[in-house]
Amino acid sequence: MLKLPAALHPFLCSIAFVAVLAVPGLAVANGADLPPEIVLQGFVKPEDGRLHLLVRVPLVLLASFALPKRGPGYLDLGSIDDRLQQAAAATGRQIELREDGVALVPAVRAARIAVLSDRSFLSYEAALAHLEGPPLSADTDLFWNQGFFDTQLDYPIRSARGHFSIQVNVAPELGQRLKLRLRFLPAEGPAVSNELPGGSGWIALDPRGYEAAWLFMKAGFVDAFAFDRIVFLLCLVAPFRRFLSLLAVVMVLAGLQALTSTAIAQGALVDSPLFAPLCGASLGAAIVLLAIGNLAAPSLRRRWFVSALVGAVGGFSLGHVLAGVLQFAGTHPVVSVLSFNLGMALAQVVSLALALVVLRLLWDRLLGPALGVVVLSAVLGHMGWHWMVDAGHELEHQIGHAGPSALLVAARWLVPALLAGAMAYFLPRRFGGTPIPPLLATWLDKGG
Repeated sequence: MLKLPAALHPFLCSIAFVAVLAVPGLAVANGADLPPEIVLQGFVKPEDGRLHLLVRVPLVLLASFALPKRGPGYLDLGSIDDRLQQAAAATGRQIELREDGVALVPAVRAARIAVLSDRSFLSYEAALAHLEGPPLSADTDLFWNQGFFDTQLDYPIRSARGHFSIQVNVAPELGQRLKLRLRFLPAEGPAVSNELPGGSGWIALDPRGYEAAWLFMKAGFVDAFAFDRIVFLLCLVAPFRRFLSLLAVVMVLAGLQALTSTAIAQGALVDSPLFAPLCGASLGAAIVLLAIGNLAAPSLRRRWFVSALVGAVGGFSLGHVLAGVLQFAGTHPVVSVLSFNLGMALAQVVSLALALVVLRLLWDRLLGPALGVVVLSAVLGHMGWHWMVDAGHELEHQIGHAGPSALLVAARWLVPALLAGAMAYFLPRRFGGTPIPPLLATWLDKGG
């Protein structure tokens, strides 16, 4: 057994002691003792050379400010003003605002404590009256984590009709567990309601067309890069080499995916808890079938049909993603939806190009084409089988609760996929070129 020098023992004990102390602190810093979702409320209104930000924060987020307490844990409201000013200043640093790209500097106008039953943040006018009114009585018994911290921050601006954007960095360790429900009241036009998750980056409160297009293109591009879709694509293209033929198949998938995701986002097809397991089970089954086909007689014409169906079903799961970000479209919903779908299509093209490069390196440098297709298909088929079984159990459970009617509604949106897939009948018989031959055929060609 390795023996450490005696001189190191005190040093190692000190490290262990610090580690024991650090672990609980890390748990608190990561929000382990906080609710699964923490919601802030806010209003933004430009007027008279000022931008008003009214924010309501759950008191549980102010633990680090060590608000003064009395008795069994009640807030000492008579000596709390200095800490509330610090919390308000921190709120101004963590909720950032810009006008035409220029950072705005906040000034604290008011800071208040509110009880849980307070409903003043149901409207801007009520919230403003609450913040301009008298504070809670000093003898109010309110536990330190069972109320709200409310503050009003004012920002000097050049014009009430400026272009404003916001970034939320409150408790970044909580990620998207934290949300700011914000209502923007512009000088002209209707009010806009958004739910901003933590760490979402800069969001335009009233986006211009190009801003909405860029935001939604990025969202579509990122959300289309899912691991299970990459596995499906690798299994789809493994035996083939012609980029343009494969690109045509992938574009069919992207087009049907855009159709069904847009239908859900626009409310033409009601989102259902059935869709996620349906997508998972269908994708897993498709991967298993493609893996088996790779070992027999792969045909890109048949894969055209499979891709159309998988694209349509995959759009069911992406539809709720698009629906969630449509709140940031402002007055450009059409541009936003088109940009989201364009981003998804670009992600498919990039995925295809990367898949072909990786497969070429794998075939040329390691396994060879025939053996490579066998090994890859076996691994991916095994993964697809487990996804199919797991998602199938969840799908069965959801059908038991919701009934098969939701599946029948979704089935109507598979009709375009069936029609698009049927177009494969008119493709040339050698569409996609000669696939990589199965390993057994390669071995026989070489004389056993």
